[in-house]
Amino acid sequence: MRRLLVLASTFAITLGLAPPAHADDVLLSFDRPATASSEADADHVATKAVDLDRTTRWRSGHDRLQWLSVDLGAMSTINRVVLRWGNRCAREYKVQTSPEGVYWRDVHTVTRGHGGDDNINLTAFGRFVRVYMSRPCFFGYEMNEFEVHGTPGVIDTTPPGVPGALKSTTVTATSVRLEWGAATDNVAVTAYDIYQSGQFVKSVDGTTLNNNVTKLTPNTAYSFYVNARDAAGNVSQASNSVNVTTPAAVIDNEPPTVPTNVQATPTANSVKLTWTASTDNVAVASYAVFRDGKQAGTSTTPNATISGLAPETAYQFTVQAIDTAGKRSAFTAPLQATTQRGRDAVGQVTKIADDTDVPWGLEFLPDGSALYAERDAADVVRITPKGEKTVAGHVPNVVSTDGEGGLLGVERQGDWIYLYHTSPTDNRLVRMKLVDGKLTNHEVLLTGAPRNKFHNGGRLRFGPDGKLYIATGDGQVPQNAQDLNSLGGKVLRVNPDGSVPRDNPFPGKYVYSYGHRNVQGLAFDSRGRLWEAEFGNSIMDEINLIRPGGNYGWPACEGTANLCDEPTFHKPMWTSPVSAASPSGLTIVDDVVYLAALRGQKLYRIPIRGRQLGEATSYFEGHFGRLRTVERSPDGGLWLTTSNGDKDSIPHNSTTQLMHVNLR
Repeated sequence: MRRLLVLASTFAITLGLAPPAHADDVLLSFDRPATASSEADADHVATKAVDLDRTTRWRSGHDRLQWLSVDLGAMSTINRVVLRWGNRCAREYKVQTSPEGVYWRDVHTVTRGHGGDDNINLTAFGRFVRVYMSRPCFFGYEMNEFEVHGTPGVIDTTPPGVPGALKSTTVTATSVRLEWGAATDNVAVTAYDIYQSGQFVKSVDGTTLNNNVTKLTPNTAYSFYVNARDAAGNVSQASNSVNVTTPAAVIDNEPPTVPTNVQATPTANSVKLTWTASTDNVAVASYAVFRDGKQAGTSTTPNATISGLAPETAYQFTVQAIDTAGKRSAFTAPLQATTQRGRDAVGQVTKIADDTDVPWGLEFLPDGSALYAERDAADVVRITPKGEKTVAGHVPNVVSTDGEGGLLGVERQGDWIYLYHTSPTDNRLVRMKLVDGKLTNHEVLLTGAPRNKFHNGGRLRFGPDGKLYIATGDGQVPQNAQDLNSLGGKVLRVNPDGSVPRDNPFPGKYVYSYGHRNVQGLAFDSRGRLWEAEFGNSIMDEINLIRPGGNYGWPACEGTANLCDEPTFHKPMWTSPVSAASPSGLTIVDDVVYLAALRGQKLYRIPIRGRQLGEATSYFEGHFGRLRTVERSPDGGLWLTTSNGDKDSIPHNSTTQLMHVNLR
């Protein structure tokens, strides 16, 4: 009864039915979403600290650095914070505020805490309030109640509508002018975010409906779109895309000179070519290498390695130089090279089949055949190692996003086929039974992962513990990645029936790790450790070794840049410039990581060395185009899929391949 009276009084004050002692001292934190860096068990979760019941409490794990945060739901004026410590208090801590739960401002610091009740008067403004604890009184931390008082803002959970038609009006060699129509919102649009193929470019205010994007590269293709954002941080779905190609910087009708002095060094499955660099009246941009008359690789330096060749076989090579205007030199004289006997670490490549859609998830069956997901057509195709294909079934309620959404990950456990896909409202996990080669019994297991044109995640992987691990993207709302109440920007851990495992790091939550931008690669090594690959924005892509409950820093941190010195963030094990990778598929064979790169158009081979990754070696650069998925095949090799012509979400208008790669 006492608790009911307390709750009734609190609701009365919050609703204005009874005047509080001070008009600006409303309790803002009661029953609001609360999260913490760790939770000791299901009886001591973060929400126990905002329930106005002093008999319940939040209790942390054992690490010295911990935090407890509450989302007030709107930008609010904060006048007072009351911390009612349990038996485990903090000697040193900070009270911090944030508008979006990512970037924090210190508003009060304590260096000699002693527990009990701390009543802190201050003047601050924010939507999120956090206690950041750095030194315990004894061991661990315990909070009976975390009260935030002040003047509430207007809670807004409705995202803006889609911005009006986007168009380009002026395109120069280094810039483009974009214009779009206004988006609608229940309160007000405060900003528009401009993206280029999933990479954030810049923001403008909510009254601006045009902008010049500068610092572009001449003679280069770009694809832009716009999202609307309101004051509460709600983000719209994306506008239409506008594709532009910048012209050359200067009129250049003079091709580069022909490369000279081409030399070849063969191994069993590759040939390394070197040559003397070409010259040009403006600049040489790249080189194209041809094998037996077909392009087999690209390079920005006067050397290239052509991989995937058959042993003891003669090949003929020629090289062209290409300048910044796209002008090509004449071919070099043909050079013949014969590969050696044996097998390289990454050996011969054999095409299995072509496809006109985008092969995304790939999973092997006990008979050696495989299932793969056609992203845009939403079909699951069964394919044999000889390339014979049949459609196993169509997955219902799959929609595209005119970007990277659609039918994505595929995994199998027994007769159940698990699928991750974009729906009209979210990204979700479903499963279907494979019976006599056909998919039946469609079941929805998990909904609510955010969706958008890009950043949908999608990879699935069963772990050695029998749990299903799901890679999600932030849905182009970066703060989702730091919000433990969102499924976006996470690695999720799920029971096969879709329920939450009882031993997940955050009791009652699917979240296994967080602070991710757009996860698309998951794989386990021989020790049962989970490795993860994700897209960076404009600085670094990452491979991470995942720890239960770990925070990997996005959006405050990208790779090792920006605010990556925050001690609660886990640092990546490997990084790459985004132009050289954009990692998608990830698999591990004999404790060697194989990473399929989209923008980099290459396959990386990276050995695992204890808790670190060794030196990376790349293969196939520019030969097959964008590489989407790589999986270990039953014979110990790899299956590799391409992802060319895949940006418009139109079914069956792509040119893709599925290939087998021998491994030594």
